[in-house]
Amino acid sequence: MKISHLAIIAITVLFWSCSKRAPASFEKPVIRQSNADSQPAASIPINSSPATASEVNAALHRIFADSVHASCQEHSFTTGDFNGDGSPDLAALVLPNYSKLKIVNDPLANWTIQDARQAFVAPADQRVVFLPPKPKPQSTHSKELLLAIVHGYGPNGWRDPNAQQAYLVRHPGTGPIETRRAPQHVEGAPVSLAHSQIIFEPTRVGFLFWTGSQYAWRAAPHMPVETAESIPPP
Repeated sequence: MKISHLAIIAITVLFWSCSKRAPASFEKPVIRQSNADSQPAASIPINSSPATASEVNAALHRIFADSVHASCQEHSFTTGDFNGDGSPDLAALVLPNYSKLKIVNDPLANWTIQDARQAFVAPADQRVVFLPPKPKPQSTHSKELLLAIVHGYGPNGWRDPNAQQAYLVRHPGTGPIETRRAPQHVEGAPVSLAHSQIIFEPTRVGFLFWTGSQYAWRAAPHMPVETAESIPPP
């Protein structure tokens, strides 16, 4: 009797342990993707159409509201890829509105006021570069001609509502302005300048270029004259 009882208990334990095992797993079938899904997305073409005065005024109002107004002189704005990110940027000569000077000079404004003549450019022949002290905040007055620069965002560039990075640049130029190819060699300029463009002022014979953090001014008395046909599109 003891043997039969032990046999019954052993069978019961074996049955119970088998019932506790995890259910068998089955490999799911592999879903084959179509060729259309595996192809890379087509790149969106860059909007490099010529800027109109109404578009420029709309962009300036979007960024600066009524704190500045566009200069009325000819060739007061130009477009190009000034910071080398592939998105079209806008540069326009503007004047601060006297009644809005407090807003223009507000250090918490959504734009940066900087003096291109004081921009730091690292020497090319030094392996160790010591940064200068942080410059004091810049301010402007109502009769000072500034260069408003709006960095582009995505394929639509400066026209895109998300294009909000803007600068009010103090510089010795008085206009007109135009887009030029960057010179082959600019001392201290970043490598990205090779595939960027510059803002050229023929009357002052100088240009502004992006250093990677700000705009710097360089006199260029020997730069050759370029025709409109030789200037690459932004």
